Amino acid sequence: MEKGASKPATIKDVAIRAKVSVGTVSRIINGNATVSSELRNHVNAVIDELGYRPNANARTLRTNRTKALGIVVTDIRQPMASKMVAAASDVARAHGYAPIIGDFLNDVGSEALLLRFMRERNVDGLLLTISSDENAELIDDLKQMNVPIVLWERDAAGAFPSVRSDHRQGTCLAARHLKQRGRNSSILLVAGHEHTWTGREQVAGLREALGRDAGFDIMHTGRFDPVVLDEKLGAKPSYDAIIANVHDIPAIMGALQKRNLSCPDDIAIVSIGDDPFLEISNPPISAVRIHPEVVGRLAAKQLISNIEKKSGIALEIPLVAPEFIARNSV
Repeated sequence: MEKGASKPATIKDVAIRAKVSVGTVSRIINGNATVSSELRNHVNAVIDELGYRPNANARTLRTNRTKALGIVVTDIRQPMASKMVAAASDVARAHGYAPIIGDFLNDVGSEALLLRFMRERNVDGLLLTISSDENAELIDDLKQMNVPIVLWERDAAGAFPSVRSDHRQGTCLAARHLKQRGRNSSILLVAGHEHTWTGREQVAGLREALGRDAGFDIMHTGRFDPVVLDEKLGAKPSYDAIIANVHDIPAIMGALQKRNLSCPDDIAIVSIGDDPFLEISNPPISAVRIHPEVVGRLAAKQLISNIEKKSGIALEIPLVAPEFIARNSV
């Protein structure tokens, strides 16, 4: 240190200036939720005034925690994924954790690279949407990371706690609405990825609502191709209705427009997942409203609880129930 340079503020300096104990300052720095917001704001103001900066490396060595959470989704551009991430990040910050966010665009190589990155950063825990919850090798790799993990919109048969929307009920609601409107002789379901909870439950919900003898076709998001849909539509519509996840709705509406097909006159459309753009579409699109922000909050709270209580036991967390929003697309 150069002669005349001021000495960096210490945690003790903060405690003296704020007229609190060193332990109280430490709890606030570490995001302890038991401290009142008034006291937290007062101490944080003193920290800013003195320019105190906790030594993250020293804290990590002392507590064996980095106060960082890894948050991974398939594609953060998707409306439901971005809402889950935003809600989880809010919870993380409120508890003193910094979110590290990534996606892998359903590419298993990118997924492996991202998980390795999270491991090398020594995150305290992981919130994950994984490429396949049926992949035993992937599940084993995750177990070997030896950090608390919570899955969202995935179910690895109890290997980890998971927070999920009731996608079976959601697709049931959509299919029953179409059936009531007489638009169920031939339905296309563009379901979630086929090796995931989301995809399996959406297909099961359609079958449950329509019965085994109903006419329906299934495409999965991972292999959904607007060009293939265009070929299926042909010069004459081959479907009464299409049910699809919200992120695939723009491509589907584009395919209909290309064929000069009208919704709902030619083909009815129902979205799994709601978003403001559906309300201003022409026509406004009916939707199964799932609640990604609830999933995000519950998943983050479960993960932080597991980290701080050192408990990785897979708990039975109730499915988040959907609701149907009828608009003008059926």
